[in-house]
Formats: sequence, C-alpha cells, structure tokens
Amino acid sequence: LYMSYKLSYYNEYKSYLSSMVFVQGGEKWDQTTLLGRFKHFVFMVHPKYLFYSSEKLSECKNMIKGYKDSPNKYTDNELWNAQYAVYARIHPDTGDRVLLPFSMPGFSPACVPVCVLMIMPGSSSLMTSVYQAFNQSMNAGFNYCNRNATKETTTTQLVAGYFGAVGTAVGVATGLRYKINTTKLISSGVKRTMGTFLAFPATACASIVNVILMRNGELFNGVEVLNEDGTLAGVSKVAAFHAVSSTALTRVVMSIPCLLVPPALNAVIEYTTPLYKKFPRTRLPMTALFTTLGLYLGIPLAVSCFPQYAKLSADKVESDVLCKGKYVIYNKGL
Repeated sequence: LYMSYKLSYYNEYKSYLSSMVFVQGGEKWDQTTLLGRFKHFVFMVHPKYLFYSSEKLSECKNMIKGYKDSPNKYTDNELWNAQYAVYARIHPDTGDRVLLPFSMPGFSPACVPVCVLMIMPGSSSLMTSVYQAFNQSMNAGFNYCNRNATKETTTTQLVAGYFGAVGTAVGVATGLRYKINTTKLISSGVKRTMGTFLAFPATACASIVNVILMRNGELFNGVEVLNEDGTLAGVSKVAAFHAVSSTALTRVVMSIPCLLVPPALNAVIEYTTPLYKKFPRTRLPMTALFTTLGLYLGIPLAVSCFPQYAKLSADKVESDVLCKGKYVIYNKGL
C-alpha cells in the first residue's frame, strides 16, 4: 500500500512538472521566491548535464530555437530540460561551452577533493597554504568562466582579485593555525579538531576580498538601474553597494554547507560515537560524503539567497537617478 502511494505521488509529480508551460528564455519556477530560485539552481547543478556531449548541447540549442516552428514535436518537459542544459553548460553572452570543471554542474564534483583535504585533520601550515591556493584558483576559474562577458574585465582586476583572495586565504588559515598550535590552554586533541574548521573563515574572508577587488569599478562608478517599465533610470553607487555586498554574503553562505557543516558533523561523530576510533579509515569517505552533499546543496542555496534582479526603494537612490515609480531594479550579479 505504501509503495502504491509513493508511485502514485511520483506519477502526479511527473505530471505536474510536465504540465508547466515552456517559456523560451524563462525559468521553470517563480524567481521572486527563495524556494523557486532554489529549485532553479538545483536543476542547473544536476549531474546529468555533465554527460551531455557537444552534439547533444547543439541539439538542445536547436530544439529551443525551433520549437515554435514545430510546437507539437516536443513536450514542455523536454523543452525545459533542453533549456536548462543550455543554462548549465553554455555561456549566455558568448554562446560558447563553459569548461566542464567550471560549469554549474561540474564545479561541485571538481571541488570535492580540495574541500575534503582542507577540512581533514593533521595538515601542516605548508599544505594548508597549498590547499587554500588551489581552492582559490578553482574559484577564480569559476568566476572568470561565468563572468558577465558584456562588460570587459581587465587583467589588473583579474590579477588583483586572484592574488588578493589567495593572500587572504593563506594568511587567515596559517595565522589561525599558528594561534591554535601555540595556545597552551587546550589539549592536542581539541587543537586537532579546531584545525579542521580553519578552511571556513579563510575561504569566507578570501571570497569577500575577491568580490570587492573584482568589482571595485562598480563601487566607484555605480551600476545601471532600471525603472519598473524597463527603461534606464540612471547609474547608482548605492545599488552597486547593495549588489556587491549581497554577492559577497552569498559567497560566505556558499562555504557553510561544505566547509563548516562537515567538520562539525565529524566532531559530533568523533566525540559521541566510537566510529572513528575503531575504524579510523571511515573518516575520509564520511568527510567526502558530507562535503559532496554540502556542495550540491550549498551552491544552489547560496545563489538563491538574493534574486538576480533586485529592487531598491526610490528614496534610497541618488537624486540624479530618474525614478518613475516606487523602486528601481538592478542586476545583482553572481
């Protein structure tokens, strides 16, 4: 009876998904709600898109372009799947394929090894620095491959953002590790456990520095803001501050499920169960499992925190912005 109920529910859910009317260039779920944005990005990181070949992606692009000529050839569900494959693997500005490790579905599995190494106990200061540098290199590649290609990013910005992030990550991680190791008030076992938490503050601080250095031009010059009818209202530094700060907060939230939750779970297991003491080799696969789940849930959740196109009250923008309504709209960025 239970299995019959589950099968019925699953069939109803499939029917519900299939009944959503396809909108070219649109999203399957309401982007004004957190849940809708979360579902949208969960689909974009789906592992199945990793295995789409160049021919398959071209087929998806052609399917979307020509669906109006043959409206009954494909179902809405097939069209939605093709569109999300394009969203996940094709750059929206250049039309080129994003390098697989830096695409939305490829970034999570590509980051699992280095994230696991960063939160495993027993790393030296040298290895901590190497892991942090490699992690920031991965982040830099992801940021560049998914950049807004309609606006030129200078070499100076790229270099400053990269080395600023690497320097911050290495400095915070090694500094905190030195402070922990030289403290005499706590036992060696507690020091070992505390060391597994260092990746989170280091990565979070580095992410904030990277966003500020990469997008400092927006802070100084402002970003374009639109009226409710889509017309240009002007350029606002206030909107730029909100856009950059919300993006920086997003990067911090992104690190919590994969760099803070796994070591916390490991600490609970270590101090409340005999699992790691009796079977020490289970720590690595358990950490990898926690990290993988954290990455696949953390990235969609973090990017969903704020809408892509945010609203700012008219009374908060500069006086030279020609606002026609109660608010203006700006692109937050990723």
